[in-house]
Amino acid sequence: MTHRSDDTAHVAGQAVVDVPREDGFPSRRVLVWSMVALALYFGLRLLFLATTISPFVPPDEVTHFGICTIFSHVPLLPENSPESYQYGLVTNIPWLYYWVMGKLLAVNFLGISDLVFLRLLNIPLAFAFIFYVWRTLRLVTDDRLTQILLVVAMTNTMMLTFLSAFVSYDNLTNLLAAMSVYYLLAFFKNRSPATLGASFVCQLAGCLTKITFLPLIPVLSAVLLIHEAKRLPGLPAALVAFYRASRLRGALVALALLLGLALNIQLYAGNYLRYGSLTVEMTTVLPLEAALQYRLAARGYVFDAFREGRVSKTQALAMTSLIKHPGDRADSVFMIENYERFRKGEIPKIGRPAYLPLWVARMAAGTFGVFAHLQIVNRWPTIAPIAFLAALTLAAVLIRWRPRDAEWLPTCLSAIAGFYAYFLMYQFNYHEYLTNGAPFVSLHGRYIFPVLGPIYILSSFYLLRLFKGRAARLAVFGLAAFIFVMSDFPLFCARVTPEWSYWPPN
Repeated sequence: MTHRSDDTAHVAGQAVVDVPREDGFPSRRVLVWSMVALALYFGLRLLFLATTISPFVPPDEVTHFGICTIFSHVPLLPENSPESYQYGLVTNIPWLYYWVMGKLLAVNFLGISDLVFLRLLNIPLAFAFIFYVWRTLRLVTDDRLTQILLVVAMTNTMMLTFLSAFVSYDNLTNLLAAMSVYYLLAFFKNRSPATLGASFVCQLAGCLTKITFLPLIPVLSAVLLIHEAKRLPGLPAALVAFYRASRLRGALVALALLLGLALNIQLYAGNYLRYGSLTVEMTTVLPLEAALQYRLAARGYVFDAFREGRVSKTQALAMTSLIKHPGDRADSVFMIENYERFRKGEIPKIGRPAYLPLWVARMAAGTFGVFAHLQIVNRWPTIAPIAFLAALTLAAVLIRWRPRDAEWLPTCLSAIAGFYAYFLMYQFNYHEYLTNGAPFVSLHGRYIFPVLGPIYILSSFYLLRLFKGRAARLAVFGLAAFIFVMSDFPLFCARVTPEWSYWPPN
């Protein structure tokens, strides 16, 4: 096992990278038992959440479960109908998660409710997500302490833990993002066309799962083109050789690629040609009366009518009665009143530089807390240990990062995470803020989870390289592990109230 260092020694006038040898600490047995203990602790918490939390608490779980149920009633893809209006569109949307879960509902022979059954099926997606993030780290380093720290962080991030136990297309999205990154970086190391094909298949599947997967495609493509710039002319020949050497495997990969590409063209090109956009609103596809049965469509319709000047504030507030969900109705009232103040200049406009710290703070509060229909917002002072650890990690990256580290793989991970975070922050969240005047609307910690793996890999890798020596590294590891563990389930238990539960008190 190797652990790369940034130090260089000059021998005979040439710079030679100093790569310290693995000292066998911790032992392989400690590594295995640590992973087992972390997996058990993670799994037991997910089982507890899946069987105790009300379906009205997790983000849009009632909607996701309703769509999965509708997909379970048809062999292929359903059509919009009065049964589906309350859940939004079931056509013209990324559908893969709903199709898979819908088909699996048919094998619920456990005697438990369909909701709990689907919750339990989401737990393996979370474990697979963590597994592929760990495998990606193994491409960068075999250091055992770094591996344990990564898994500690991945299994003790409150919003990720919470989300993993419920019916949500985010769970499949996160897994496919981790798989896409892993297979791309594995191709850089093993040069196998099969791994590159696997990355493409996962990317196409991700685009069929959630629209927010799309920003990953250009950055993964750019990383591939830049990394392989000198080898691009020989890539087609390598793909042909792979196909000839393993016809069955090559045919399966080619078939999966063609199918994924065709389904993406059918969805996104179909939306663009028919409606002029890759994504469509429910009010565009369905009659207004049908569209307004969906709570988010009703909220958006009322706010847009006010923002565009089609109705007065008084009329807009009266129209909020169309929104049946009390939380969304309250959000709509807030957005109308807030936008009026924003438009009049009573609320100063936040510029891009000033938006950055607000975005980071809110994203951290929703990553190390829970942003759902009920919330546990991790603010100061409970966020202070996380902030300290983040500052220490940033210092480690600034001090220890070198572009050529571990065959450029950390640099690739930095580019992937950095581009996605930038796109999310400025092209999505900041644009939403300029549209509605509310800086925190649609700003949730779970939106960064498709690149949480690269972020945590880089953090674990460089944090344990900040100091040399076994004692110093172990101290940093212990501090980071303690902060992560205490910031998840103990904090959740301290903040959760009876209204989160299936069984509220009489």
